[in-house]
Amino acid sequence: MTKRVLADHVAAQRLRAIGLGIAVLVLLLPAAFVFFWMASSSLKRGVDIYSIPPKWLDFEPTLDNYRVAFERTPFVKYAANSLLVGLGSSALGLLIGLPAAYAIARYNQRRLALSLLTARLLPGIAYIVPFFLLFTQLRMNGTYPALILAHLVVTLPLTVYIMINFFEGLPPELYDAAQIDGASRIQTFLRVALPLTKPGIATSGVLAFIFSWNDFKMALVLSGSETRTLPVAVFNFVHEASLEWGPMMAYATIISIPVLALTVFVQKHIVTGMTMGSVK
Repeated sequence: MTKRVLADHVAAQRLRAIGLGIAVLVLLLPAAFVFFWMASSSLKRGVDIYSIPPKWLDFEPTLDNYRVAFERTPFVKYAANSLLVGLGSSALGLLIGLPAAYAIARYNQRRLALSLLTARLLPGIAYIVPFFLLFTQLRMNGTYPALILAHLVVTLPLTVYIMINFFEGLPPELYDAAQIDGASRIQTFLRVALPLTKPGIATSGVLAFIFSWNDFKMALVLSGSETRTLPVAVFNFVHEASLEWGPMMAYATIISIPVLALTVFVQKHIVTGMTMGSVK
């Protein structure tokens, strides 16, 4: 009887694993298909891109689209701009978001949490006109600080809501012990809370950088010719009467590769961080 129950339990676990695998596959297929279409189109000639029915694999690959993409745009400059804005906005989001998340979790500042949630729920396009008018008055349009500050709309709420779970997951006895030892509130935050939430800090920093790297709307309106980022550079291949699909797909593939590489490289840390933050 015991063996039969054990066999049924093993079979049920296998069925759940198979069901989970199928569900993950169904969810990933659309994204994988879009990326495959983009990457394969970047290797096609114009006649192959427009062919009907589509040529999925039966075409002669070419790197001409990548050559055109690099020749038409200063790729290194745009990549450096994206890197600077991404690092700046994620670092500033951590600098402001960590104390905010700690205050919400430790001192039950729910109004602050609600205000940040409201700001996050608003569509990004709702901020573009106010930011444009504000930075125009301050003569900051087309500058790196303007882009970094604008990206805080994404990076700050993301950092706060990831870190709240981490800080709430710390035992209150740790804070009490630190105060008994004579630590101030700031010292408790810096020397107790932060070291114990390093996985969450890494997770929120990486995700904030990825969201900033991929941003298009803010950079399109607020960047200048010297501060243009990679997503905006794709517009160089959009003309009034035509679209250069080949170079555009090549550029989009180039933009996606660093994000995919970073995600694959730190995926274990992201999963570990998100799992730890969900356990209280």
